[in-house]
Amino acid sequence: MQSRWIPLTILTVAGIGLLAALVSLSVGEHREEKFTISGSGEVQELVGGIPQLGDRLGSDDAPITIDVFNDIQCTRCADYQREVIDPLINDYVRPGDAQMIFRHYPLGGKPVTLGGVAAEAAGQQDRQWQFIEVFIRNLDQVPSEGVTQEFLNEIASATPKLEVTDWEQAMQGDEAEQAATAGNDLGTKLKITANPAVVVTGANGSEELDDAPGIDDIEAAIDSVS
Repeated sequence: MQSRWIPLTILTVAGIGLLAALVSLSVGEHREEKFTISGSGEVQELVGGIPQLGDRLGSDDAPITIDVFNDIQCTRCADYQREVIDPLINDYVRPGDAQMIFRHYPLGGKPVTLGGVAAEAAGQQDRQWQFIEVFIRNLDQVPSEGVTQEFLNEIASATPKLEVTDWEQAMQGDEAEQAATAGNDLGTKLKITANPAVVVTGANGSEELDDAPGIDDIEAAIDSVS
């Protein structure tokens, strides 16, 4: 009688082992995606030490204001930020000749993006520009389903001098979303096209430059309004 139960016990144990393996495989397939976030040092070198307040980068008494309308979740817009806006930060904002204001202007038809809200939440600690610059350098890490909270958490953790716990609380409030939406509202009012745009304002007026203006165009506008 005892010998009859032995194979049944073996089969039961084997079945439990197989079930555990299947559960483990299923969990593994749905495990949170791992991210490799880079560029924090480069970002801090770019904007570290420059005065910040919310959306603004640069001294508030700089004679030129450059409003940047851009979508940080758009790949070509991220390229534009790095190729055109970043050099202007070095050449005009850091020396105190201009201040920049980032306006979140989604190009996908929605009035606000999750990335824009997250950046504005970082702006409550005056770290919005660091967040934006880290974000755009890691767009290739965005999951196939789009920007997720897990991805944003990784960006926040990599953003220089950002208190992540305070950022998480800011993400839960309405202020960050309202600030992000305000950029879209202003861009819509100005009838900005579905491309990055810049508005340059100085003592002699302002110039709106649409359709991803180049550095030369922006510098000419700076000279014109100075």
